[in-house]
Amino acid sequence: MNRIKLVFPTIAMEKDALEFKMKFYNNGEKTIFGSYKLDVDKYSYLEWLEIIQNNTSVDTANPKFGVSDTLFAMNEENEIVGIINIRYDLTEFYKDSGHIGYSVVPEKRMQGYATEMLKEALIRVKMHKLSEVKVVCSADNIPSRKTIISCGGKLNRIIKREGADKEEYVITL
Repeated sequence: MNRIKLVFPTIAMEKDALEFKMKFYNNGEKTIFGSYKLDVDKYSYLEWLEIIQNNTSVDTANPKFGVSDTLFAMNEENEIVGIINIRYDLTEFYKDSGHIGYSVVPEKRMQGYATEMLKEALIRVKMHKLSEVKVVCSADNIPSRKTIISCGGKLNRIIKREGADKEEYVITL
């Protein structure tokens, strides 16, 4: 039984979404992986909604980034516990970032939400007829590595970066 559901953000969710964003900021985190620019302060919430809505169609998505879904993970109490971006086109821009990026709000980490989110994302990816996905995490992010491996991820390559290496995993569907 899933404790989360993935939902497309709405105008009505603005207050909760901005509170979700501030939880990362208050934790010293300025990057919210999988948020597709929710963490970019130059966009209002409504502008962000328009961007992610445009991303859902090949006709309106920016070709640099490709078609994607950005979804909130909601728990049983209807709280936003995470965010996930599912990129159905692995464009050149995302070649070292993978098909799926996600974050769980700091106080809800280590509770299995990331694993549930990734499993739900894999179901959506299958519906888009992909046979495998690449998921990337920082080499030092042990919880994310465990999440990816628990969902079938096999280490594909190490991406050397100044500062922190990344690991790319492949999940065959």
